[in-house]
Amino acid sequence: MSDRTTAGGTGDRPADGAAGAGGPKTGPSGFGAPGAAVPGAGAAPAGASEADEGDTDCPPAPSWIRELDMALTVYPQVLLTGNVRDQYLLPSDHAAGRSETSAPYTLTEVIESVCVARGFGALALVDQVSEQIVTLQLGATREQIPEAVREFSARDERWRREGGDDEDEPSMTDRLRDTMVAVVRHPGPPIGLVIPYAARLGSARAPVAGEAARLFAAAEELGHTARPVSGKSAVTPYNTVFWVVERQEDLPMEFAVGSRAVRVISVPPPPHDQRLAAARHVVGGLARHQAATGGAELAATEATAAAKALADSSHGMGSSEVMAIGRMALDRGLPVERLDEAARLYRIGVLDNPWAGAALRERIADGERFLNGQVIGQPHAVRRTLEIFMRSAAGLNGAQSSSSPNRPRGTLFLSGPTGVGKTELAKGVAEMILGKDARPIRFDMSEFAEKHARDRLIGAPPGFVGHDAGGELTNAVRANPMSVLLFDEIDKANPRLFDLFLQILEDGRLTDGRGATVYFTECVLIFTSNLGVAATVVGEEPKGRGAAEAEQPQGGAAGTDREQADQGGRGRRRQLNRHDDPVTVRQALREAFDLFFNEQIKRPELRNRFGDNFIPMDFMQNKWVPKILDKAIASVAGRIREVHGAELTVGDDAWEVLRVEAERRLDHGGRGVLTAVESALVNPLAKEIFRTPPKRGERIEVTAVEGEGDGEGYTVEVNRWPG
Repeated sequence: MSDRTTAGGTGDRPADGAAGAGGPKTGPSGFGAPGAAVPGAGAAPAGASEADEGDTDCPPAPSWIRELDMALTVYPQVLLTGNVRDQYLLPSDHAAGRSETSAPYTLTEVIESVCVARGFGALALVDQVSEQIVTLQLGATREQIPEAVREFSARDERWRREGGDDEDEPSMTDRLRDTMVAVVRHPGPPIGLVIPYAARLGSARAPVAGEAARLFAAAEELGHTARPVSGKSAVTPYNTVFWVVERQEDLPMEFAVGSRAVRVISVPPPPHDQRLAAARHVVGGLARHQAATGGAELAATEATAAAKALADSSHGMGSSEVMAIGRMALDRGLPVERLDEAARLYRIGVLDNPWAGAALRERIADGERFLNGQVIGQPHAVRRTLEIFMRSAAGLNGAQSSSSPNRPRGTLFLSGPTGVGKTELAKGVAEMILGKDARPIRFDMSEFAEKHARDRLIGAPPGFVGHDAGGELTNAVRANPMSVLLFDEIDKANPRLFDLFLQILEDGRLTDGRGATVYFTECVLIFTSNLGVAATVVGEEPKGRGAAEAEQPQGGAAGTDREQADQGGRGRRRQLNRHDDPVTVRQALREAFDLFFNEQIKRPELRNRFGDNFIPMDFMQNKWVPKILDKAIASVAGRIREVHGAELTVGDDAWEVLRVEAERRLDHGGRGVLTAVESALVNPLAKEIFRTPPKRGERIEVTAVEGEGDGEGYTVEVNRWPG
């Protein structure tokens, strides 16, 4: 960047659209100083369209603007931080024969309007693009503006004309320092100096040296030695320096944030009424365009409903983003009633919305058959899952809440024993929503048990190793805004991570380590856990086959260690097992879920965000073994067909041996069935195929399975026929 300015002077319009010499942007009485008349009535705001002129019901000026007005008479320097790059929908002028309207203001225009109301003579703006200072005359004559400001560009021109050496030419930072000194010590009328990118003047994590150090040292001293300008009124403002930065922590270390001479004013994101005002602009303009191009006129009730829907769907956005959504809707030819779709397109940048299509509705309608084929033995969990996605497809997700409407499309908390199909259900949901071959993005939360695991998910903060790499979670969602995210074994995650999940479930967004916002509004979040599987219940010992195994709880602890008579002597306390009634199991899992969030991690608010999306999964029962077994055998046959081109069948006697072995391992759920197939069928069959590889088209029938059941002694008898 060159240190030489190329232009400058009084009356130039700044890059962000602030009013210039043609007249400052003005506001109504009360926008600036209380009760002060504002000159220049009728001035149209920069960037305002015809749609702006017909709007009424303007929101009041935000409290931070009133705080800014107050600060001018008390503080010589003001630091504006937060949502400072937005536009702000504020009341504009009363024009003849026209009701009060609102208009979009930039921050510079807000500062200008407040300064006009306070009687400032001029406003000097630092333009980082052209490396110059642009001066706006607000009432002062040219001679009343400090010479250092007035002669800024003339000095540069004289330097070049006289053949000055570039190495000796004053830098932009030095010129800014000289200008600030001249402004602060100016006797009057009051002058303001706006520095819009204060964070770019030095590093926030290293000491500032050279010219920048001189600048901040001068700023700190000027803040303590500055005096209000002389004037006729009893209370006059200071010559004010306005520092502007998005994040206060990005300021250089030498900036005197804690000084009593600096007023720190936080500019918050626009609340609902501000977004609603912006939405009215958008709806008004689109409605007029729709009518002008032959479309139907929009009734007042329809316009009100559309504006409210846009304001609701833009939760967490700025007013300028709401207006950008209107431009996008116009560009895409979307009618007013589909502005929420434009908001979604603006937020995540994905044109296709499966939630709005008939194809997904058909898949959800057929979901019970599909998911029960994917996850055998969990009809209750499948029904509960489909209820949640029917709600999302109908657009009613979070409809009962008055808070953020931008929550994820679906949230599931699957709890149950190992091997009962939690992961398979997540895979089935991904395929049902996103199409064939889709898979969830899986995070094994046992890998995120350390206290620094948060940085792995959202990225390291600035200044730390790996900052530029981003986070695993935020990068994945940024690359695939429409994803099924699987957080496996969530109870093993570090407790610090639950703050992230709370924000995702409530607001549908996260800010990564680089400060960028990632939206989860089109994602499905699935959490799994086996909380409560080791819970104890009071009751009679289970009867029939498997009772002996029930006495030995999972995990290897002796059953007698946990069994104890209850106070009433009505039964013995024992661990849950697959022979318990499903209602008892579901109740125990729910109690463990509540206990974990209420007592163990003390986050009941997160438990409440899951709401009724907790889905218990039952122990695997004997009646489901044949279906799981047939599916596993079909998978083995498919692999042999794919690799060798041969056909595999299993005879009835061999199938029955596999069923008995699978039931024997059913305490490990469906995974136990798969283990039985691997031990009793796949391993001995692999030896047979290894010794005598089949030819393409050959038929292989397993007629018998024999062995001791120890996983190593199984053998198979096969018949083979050439193709």
